[in-house]
Amino acid sequence: MYLHSENGIAMTAAPSPIVGGATQSPYNSQTYGRYSVRFKADPLAGYKLAWLLWPDSKQWPQDGEIDYPEGDLSKVIYAAVHGVVGGIHEDDVLRPNVPYGDWHIATTEWSPGGIEFFLDGKSIGVSTKFIPTKPMHYIMQTESCSPSCPLPGTSGHVYVDWLAIWTRE
Repeated sequence: MYLHSENGIAMTAAPSPIVGGATQSPYNSQTYGRYSVRFKADPLAGYKLAWLLWPDSKQWPQDGEIDYPEGDLSKVIYAAVHGVVGGIHEDDVLRPNVPYGDWHIATTEWSPGGIEFFLDGKSIGVSTKFIPTKPMHYIMQTESCSPSCPLPGTSGHVYVDWLAIWTRE
């Protein structure tokens, strides 16, 4: 993904992998599973990853959200799980304090008992809050201006070597 600005507009991407071929629903949906991606992101201020599992229902935050890897590309990688408690949006964030810039493998294991996150084969923790129970689909949302926009001359790449998605047996 080539991240840059054109005519003052930050150009980003949000690809979503096709799983299961043409007969699959419009989403690559499932409830629970393992998601793993090998990637490298140039450290670019103003650009951000929020590669996420998003509810098919589009009922956010009621039906949850799982983000990993997430974070401003000039800072550090983190994981976040979103949900609702008492009608209020809350999140659970796990921070391994590892910067972008090198090749990494980010893995999410979503099960009924929790969501475990791994970075480069090492667990960064388990969230047992807000575990989604409805189908979700994977989006590699690469965005800008959250919280600040990139300077007009900022440009670089996010590389994806591979992405693998497993179903839960």
